[in-house]
Amino acid sequence: FPGAGYLEMARAAAATEAALHGTFFLQPLVLEAPGLLIECAISDGHFEVGSGTGDDVSVHCSGTLTSGSSGGWHDIEQAVVRACAAASAADVGALYDRFDAVGLQYGPGYRTLREAWGSFGAAAARLRVRQSREGTAVHPADLDDALCVGALVSGGGAGGETRLPFAVDDARLQEA
Repeated sequence: FPGAGYLEMARAAAATEAALHGTFFLQPLVLEAPGLLIECAISDGHFEVGSGTGDDVSVHCSGTLTSGSSGGWHDIEQAVVRACAAASAADVGALYDRFDAVGLQYGPGYRTLREAWGSFGAAAARLRVRQSREGTAVHPADLDDALCVGALVSGGGAGGETRLPFAVDDARLQEA
């Protein structure tokens, strides 16, 4: 299950425009068991995404929700980031091949990266235009591929390892 899906689940469960803070990806969620119950619980401004039944529940992601209108947000100057990262254009197909080799399969609907650039400390990408968000504010495939760009900051993983985000400091999911 893509980590970005947890962010969209928390936003949807909040039922308002919400900002997510201190979000941690605690353990992977493998969607193989038929009838597996997945739930996003919200209590006192905190959320947890878990799966399981009865007393056997695993928490996969947790974080804090605040009003989406809270201050502190700033725009990123995309041209500056792109210029810093432009020295190293990435082979998007090879990036997906590396993910596939370690068991992270991205089907056609989840291969949204069209162009990507990365160097030490900066990365940028262009995603394909999505025709339908399928009831989401931000489609999880788009958000997941935006997170995948982080693999380019470190050169795609020295020694062939795959690096995945384990936390997101701040996220505000809203329509483009």
